[in-house]
Amino acid sequence: MRARALVLVACGMIAACQGQGGETGAAAPQDPVPTAAAAAASPEVAARVEKQQRILAAACKAGETPVFTCKFADGKRVSVYGTAPGKAEYRFGGEGKPELVLSGGRNAYAMYSGGGESQLAFDNGDTRYIVFSRIVRTGFDENGNAPAISDGVVVEREGRFAAIRICEDSDLLPVDVYAAEKHFPASDASGGADLFTEETIRADPQANE
Repeated sequence: MRARALVLVACGMIAACQGQGGETGAAAPQDPVPTAAAAAASPEVAARVEKQQRILAAACKAGETPVFTCKFADGKRVSVYGTAPGKAEYRFGGEGKPELVLSGGRNAYAMYSGGGESQLAFDNGDTRYIVFSRIVRTGFDENGNAPAISDGVVVEREGRFAAIRICEDSDLLPVDVYAAEKHFPASDASGGADLFTEETIRADPQANE
């Protein structure tokens, strides 16, 4: 099932962003943000509403669709936005003016046994930034899959691994595969699990093989 755990994003969240001056004629959300009355009746629903509002405040601008956003331990944020059908931007930096903005990008997705991974790649000269959301199984016995979930960015220079940064953000928005399909061309590699990099394995627990 593609929608996952990897996505974890409510359709109502995307619709809310598009409603700020974005596309018209969008389909009605299948999972709308709960009403204030429902939130008041349930602490769990209220917590969900509050979390969605925080993500929207960080990830949305008028007319844009959030595809991915999170903060790192140093407070810097990385975000990917759909700016129009077939167009997207990667933005990195502190709160306020981004330090790096890249347009374009490509999308790739792979299914694993007990998980899957989405990647969004942006090139800047000889440097490539690969945003990822990843879930892999770490258990292989009667106790279940024991999934490990990670999100972040891999940096490659001249085709070689340079760095990985892992998201440390309770309000992260993992890669939304449906928004990615709308705003990115697919990877031009053919057949199989054609991701841009395998270096995201560095985000897995060390005991996982």
